[in-house]
Amino acid sequence: MGCVIIWGVVPYNNFLFQNTYLSDSYLPEIVIGLLMVMVLLINPLLRLIGPGCVLGRRQLALIGSLLLLAAVIPSNGLMRMYPRFVAETNKGFNDNTATARIAAEAHLPQSLFPDPLPTLDAQGKVKTHDTPNSNQFIDELNPGNTLPWSAWMGPMALWGAFILALWMMMLGLAGVVFPQWRDRERLPFPLLNVYQMLTGNTDEPSDSTLPDLFHNRGFWIAALTVFAIHGLRGLNEFTHAFPSIPLSWDLSSYYTDSILRYAGGVFSKQHIFFTVIGVTYFIPNRYAISAWGWVVGVALYSAVGYVYIPAFNGDAQVSGISFGALFGIATWTLWLGREHWVKVGRAMLGQAGGDPESRRNRVAGWMFAMGCAGMICWLYCAGCALWWCLVATAGCAIISLLMARIIAETGVPFLWMSKFEVAGLLSLFPLAWQSPSTLYFDGVIYALVTRASAVSAAVMATLALGFDKNASPTHQSRLLVGGLVVMVVGLVICGAVHLNMGYHSDQVATAAKTSVARLNDWNRVEHTKYEFFTVAHGYQGLGLVLGIALLWACSRFVSWPIHPVGILFCYFSIGNLIWFSIFLGWLVKVSMTRLFGSGAYRRARPFLLGLIIGELAAVIFWAWVPVIIVLWTGADPAAVPRYSLIRYP
Repeated sequence: MGCVIIWGVVPYNNFLFQNTYLSDSYLPEIVIGLLMVMVLLINPLLRLIGPGCVLGRRQLALIGSLLLLAAVIPSNGLMRMYPRFVAETNKGFNDNTATARIAAEAHLPQSLFPDPLPTLDAQGKVKTHDTPNSNQFIDELNPGNTLPWSAWMGPMALWGAFILALWMMMLGLAGVVFPQWRDRERLPFPLLNVYQMLTGNTDEPSDSTLPDLFHNRGFWIAALTVFAIHGLRGLNEFTHAFPSIPLSWDLSSYYTDSILRYAGGVFSKQHIFFTVIGVTYFIPNRYAISAWGWVVGVALYSAVGYVYIPAFNGDAQVSGISFGALFGIATWTLWLGREHWVKVGRAMLGQAGGDPESRRNRVAGWMFAMGCAGMICWLYCAGCALWWCLVATAGCAIISLLMARIIAETGVPFLWMSKFEVAGLLSLFPLAWQSPSTLYFDGVIYALVTRASAVSAAVMATLALGFDKNASPTHQSRLLVGGLVVMVVGLVICGAVHLNMGYHSDQVATAAKTSVARLNDWNRVEHTKYEFFTVAHGYQGLGLVLGIALLWACSRFVSWPIHPVGILFCYFSIGNLIWFSIFLGWLVKVSMTRLFGSGAYRRARPFLLGLIIGELAAVIFWAWVPVIIVLWTGADPAAVPRYSLIRYP
């Protein structure tokens, strides 16, 4: 029931009412809200029926795990981009002759689209076609028309096969790496502290109606205070009759003559997020310092560079170094887990015995292998060269591995892979090997993997596996398979919801994150001379060396403060926006431990968790207010005020 609520409510909240997104971080507001309803409302009511009817800690953990996987689908994890890019590219292929000719010569499979693709006649002239199904999805159904379900059945099924393979690879990868990271490398998984404290640790006595957290006075003080702050701000937004407590500032007008105007808004524009402050309290100091330190350091370097260094290009430098550093993190991660990967391989071949741990490794390993094979076969059948399919699939796996690793270490809920793309790997190969098809599907992978890493299935799967810290390997195996089944069901249900919403309203604000411009790049690529030794590749190599060197220092020196993960936050809209909140959370933690000791740190944990829950509860509350106003008054959703905490680019 919770999964169906997520798949049905989130699309309308995010894209029709354009409220704060409810499932677009690694602390999805709607998941937290549903868990709190179960803990604070449903469980006490069930206890009135009888003690045996109460949901136990492990049952709540299982429900929470499935809700996390369900939250991948509705928005930034998938549906914000798909099926929008299918309709937009289908329409764009037929919009002008030049694009239509490239599309026709690329021989893209017609079965992937709801409308005809451009064709070439016997004389080689390009012929474009009308795209009514795509046009009406982008805009709205014409009067008297019905939703063209039949036109979408084939494309949804074929794209769904690719998405299924992608998810199978991600969930299998999570199943492979999670035991290594939790048991051998002892990664902190900061977000699991939030989930486990909220639903009650499985070690807590089950005869208590509420988890220990909800008996803590500090938790309620923090949660109610933050909720009240956002309450006043929301009332001011709707009525202009209440005081609004400022949580942000914009000092751009004061920086017009300052060197800091080249810092990219890092210092001039900031917003305080209580969620980020609270989560940072659970993050080890090394990662917190790196997250805000890299942003501040690179901003100052850029400001100086643009003023004093001729032909300075900070964006290119940071992007190249970030790519190399992230590739270094992936390489280091695989090297650390090399023995575990061998162990998984032996289990896949039946050489590791029949104990539960080996069976879990076998299930996870084969899920990963079958997902990769499925992606390669699908892309090859879609018209991509085999070498490209192999590299693209490897790139998707690396991106998934990186996101899972970074969230396992930092726990920052608002983050996605902006600095590492499959296109960066492909640029290492001769341009002559490319084709219009590979350029188009490179854009598709950017939408479905790189941009969708904001709610990556690989990350959610690692969190789901760790939700119940006492779960057996057999339970984890079943969770991987059952979770995949739940996600497939969600793809069908949530896909139908998005189609229905798109065709019946022109106010829907989804974003494809890819376009026919990728296909049009073929005219440039076809005439570009390939060079391997370029400045961009030099920056990537520098980043690779820098990343591995910093990781080596982290492994040798316990107090080493700089980790390369922080470079992901640089020149990145969300990174620039949340660095100050990360700094505040780190400052609170350091001050607490230095002044009052480790005991005070443990006692303050519920208070910091209260900051998180108070803000997430405020998001859910103010998401409902515009809905109630529209239902009560019949107002146009676009004309109703709304109080949003964060909007995603």
